[in-house]
Amino acid sequence: MSSFIRKYCAVVPMVLAVAFMSFSTNVRAQAETATPCGRAGNPRLPELLKKGSIGALTWWGGVHMGGDICDWSSSHLGATGKPPVKPIPTANMDEDEAEYASWRALENWSCMYTALSAMDGDTSTAWCEGKKDEGVGEVLVVKVDTTKPVRIWSGLGASDHLYKANNRARKIRIWALQARQARKEIGQYETGLVFEDITVVGSHEVTLKDLNGWQPLPLPPRRGLAFRSVIENGKPAVDHKDSTFLAVEILSVYRGTKYNDTCISEIGIEQGK
Repeated sequence: MSSFIRKYCAVVPMVLAVAFMSFSTNVRAQAETATPCGRAGNPRLPELLKKGSIGALTWWGGVHMGGDICDWSSSHLGATGKPPVKPIPTANMDEDEAEYASWRALENWSCMYTALSAMDGDTSTAWCEGKKDEGVGEVLVVKVDTTKPVRIWSGLGASDHLYKANNRARKIRIWALQARQARKEIGQYETGLVFEDITVVGSHEVTLKDLNGWQPLPLPPRRGLAFRSVIENGKPAVDHKDSTFLAVEILSVYRGTKYNDTCISEIGIEQGK
């Protein structure tokens, strides 16, 4: 995005720190699973992919969980705009609920360009890499069932103007991944899944069209791996098909007319598949 935004992003951690100070200790205890994005990604992801395993990732469904979602990409753009305003309790909302809503809103704002925005079903949101250049070599990881046809919406799909203004991925390397085991992570308000020993099972290069819309994402041939899930009520808590992931590495881009950020709006299975 703009140079102003990049300068603004540099002060996001300070803004977050000030915002955190407005919350009581009691609220911190209540909202321990609502954690804003204080890190800009896991820069070791490209290296780990080449070594064959990216370790563990924690999945909280549609909740950002800033402390964990930052691990799903090598970098991401910092939040833009002003932090959300703290809500005033109403007749239907007590003070604790208002504080929790504030914490969650701050989390959503601070994580607006993280990996979750590329798998939230909303093509007006996007993961955007956070480097000062066009982001060649940056990596995004998404949770997707690779036993089904997969599609991608490259670029920032919120509008044609924003699509053209920002970079779009041109050539990418697709890494197919599978976790070898999974267990549950119990939070105060949500239950997450920890996928461990996430291993590369195939990769190839793909050239994408410069298209503000869906296009097929061909997957590489993949080897099968044994998978072990935590057992609940005598059955695996996680199905084998839910243990698969894709990593997308940016190799080249279509340059934007105004900004030098490369974005991917969404990756998911083909509709109706």
